[in-house]
Amino acid sequence: MKISIGILAYNEEGLIEETLKSLSTQSLFEENTPDISIEIIVVPNGCTDNTASVAQRSLDNFFGIKLPHVSHRVCSLEQAGKSNAWNVFVHQLSDSSSDYLFLMDSDIEILNPDTLKSMLQTLDKHPEAWVAVDRPIKDVFFKEEKTALDRLSIFVSGLSGGNPKIEGPAWICGQLYCARASQLRKLVLPNHLPAQDSFLYTTIVTDGLQSEVNPHRVILAGSATHRFEAYTQLSRLLRHEKWLIVSNAINEIVFEFLRGICKEQVHIGTQIEKLNEENPNWLRQCTQEAIGKRGFWLIPRFILIRRFVALKHKSLPKALLLFPISCAAFGVDVFLAFQANQHLRKNYQVGYWGK
Repeated sequence: MKISIGILAYNEEGLIEETLKSLSTQSLFEENTPDISIEIIVVPNGCTDNTASVAQRSLDNFFGIKLPHVSHRVCSLEQAGKSNAWNVFVHQLSDSSSDYLFLMDSDIEILNPDTLKSMLQTLDKHPEAWVAVDRPIKDVFFKEEKTALDRLSIFVSGLSGGNPKIEGPAWICGQLYCARASQLRKLVLPNHLPAQDSFLYTTIVTDGLQSEVNPHRVILAGSATHRFEAYTQLSRLLRHEKWLIVSNAINEIVFEFLRGICKEQVHIGTQIEKLNEENPNWLRQCTQEAIGKRGFWLIPRFILIRRFVALKHKSLPKALLLFPISCAAFGVDVFLAFQANQHLRKNYQVGYWGK
C-alpha cells in the first residue's frame, strides 16, 4: 500500500513545526512493513516567510533516520493559493501509484495517535466511501477558563450542520481528510476558488455532477481528531462567517455554470482542467457575468435556514434548549447575508472576493 500525505502551507513558519511534530506521533508510521510506503510532501505556496526552511528542518528531525519506509520533501510553489497547491500535489507531486491521499493544513495539531490509521481503516471497511474525515475540535474547547467569546465560538460550531455518527455521512473539513487516490485524481479545483471544502464535498457526493447526491461517499472515522485555532475575536468571527457566505454564493454560481457547459457523461474535473489551462481567470469572469445578470439577491437560501435545519439532528430537549440561540444566530446570519450580498454586488466587476 502506498500513501501520499500533502501538507499545504502558506506563511506558517510559526506553526508548521508543531503540526509536523503531531504528525510524527501517528501510529501509522510504526508499521514498518515491506508492503507499506509513505511519502510526506509539504507544499508551501507563495510564502513570504521561512515556512519552507522550517518545514524541511522539522521533517529531517521528526522523520529522518528512524523511519526508512517514509520519505519526505518540501516542494515550494511561487504561486499562492490553496486551489493551485491542491491541484499540483494531487496531479503532479504525489506518487502516481499511491492508493490513498491525505490532505492537511499546516496549522493544525493531530490529537489522537490513531487518527490517520483509523481513516485508512474506515475506507478499507467501507468500499462505497471515497473520503474519510476526522472530528475537528476548536482549541478553545480545551481551555479551562473560557471567555464569553470562547463559548460563543463553540456555540456557533454546534449550530452549524449535524452531528455525524462514526462511520456515518459527514462533511468535508479541508483541514484534514483521507481519500482514495483514484477518486481524488478525477477532480480538479478551479483557479482562485475562495473555499474548497464545500466545492469538494459537492463534487465528490455527486461524482462530478454525474449522479444524485450520495452522502455515504464521505464518512466519519472513529478515534480520529485534530485541533485547530478558533476565531475568538468577535470581528474576526463575523468576518469569517461573512466570507463563508460569499464563498457559498460563488460556489453555487460556479456549479450552475459548469452544469450548463458540461456534456453528458463528462466529469466536471475534465472540464475544469480545460478551463484552467485555456483561461486562468475563468472562474472570476463567469462569476462576474452571473452576478451582473442576476437580481438583487445572490445568497443561497440554505444559508438563512441552516441553524434551524441543524436542530433536526439534535435530541428534543437539546433542540428546545438551543432554539433561542438558533433564533439569535439566524438574526446574525441575516445581517451577514445582507453584508455578503452587498460585498458581491460591489466587487463583482473587479472579481475580488477576499475577506
